[in-house]
Formats: sequence, structure tokens, C-alpha cells
Amino acid sequence: MSENNADTLTSEFWENIERKKLVRPVCNLCGNNFFSPQVVCPDCQSSDWIYEESNGNGKIYSYTVIHRPMGDGFPNPYIVVDVDLEEGWKMYSQLLNCEIDEISVGLEVEVIFEKHAERTMPFFQPRRAKK
Repeated sequence: MSENNADTLTSEFWENIERKKLVRPVCNLCGNNFFSPQVVCPDCQSSDWIYEESNGNGKIYSYTVIHRPMGDGFPNPYIVVDVDLEEGWKMYSQLLNCEIDEISVGLEVEVIFEKHAERTMPFFQPRRAKK
């Protein structure tokens, strides 16, 4: 990535989200996984990075419960989580399908995709057992 236009930086991310695929930037020079998309790798400052698919599984590193509505169509209260994903990167998002008294640091979660205001968004929920 060599351009610093925000739309250029994030357009491929959002195109993948619309296809229900979670991706993250991976540096071609040092191999660092990072998020959010940036002009250069935060570790080595290389502008040579690509998007790679994530399996969307991780564990909650931290969380907060917010009791002020984010806007129309969003639940109140809602839970914001900082997720350590299995590939070695972190992402903030909202936790769905989980009661406040069920959440804990270390809870295993998986990405899910939901439409909100005409855009597909990545959220997390407690990981379901594979059948």
C-alpha cells in the first residue's frame, strides 16, 4: 500500500466484509499482522503490505459495557470488546448474542457479520461448538 487516501486504505477491507470475510493487513517485509489498515507497517514502517484472511476466532482481551445508546438500531447497553485474534492481531468491535453477566476476559469468540444502515459490519459473539 503506497497511497495515503483513507478510502484506498480501507476499501478492500470493506469489500471483504461485504463478502463476509474478515481480513487484516500483513506486512510483506516483517510479517507483522496489524489493524487497522495504515499507510505503513507500525513495526517496520514498510509500505509493502497485503490483506490476508483471518479465521475470525479469538479471545476477549478486555471489554467495557456502555450504557449510552450509540444510535438508532443499536442495543442499549452494549458491549465493546478488544479481541486477540488467533493470527496475532487485535480488533475492537461489539459483542453480540451474549448477556453482560456471561462475558469475561479470555472468553472465546468468533466473528459474525450483520447488516446495519446498509453496510455489513463485523461483530463478535461467543464461539459456538463445532458440530
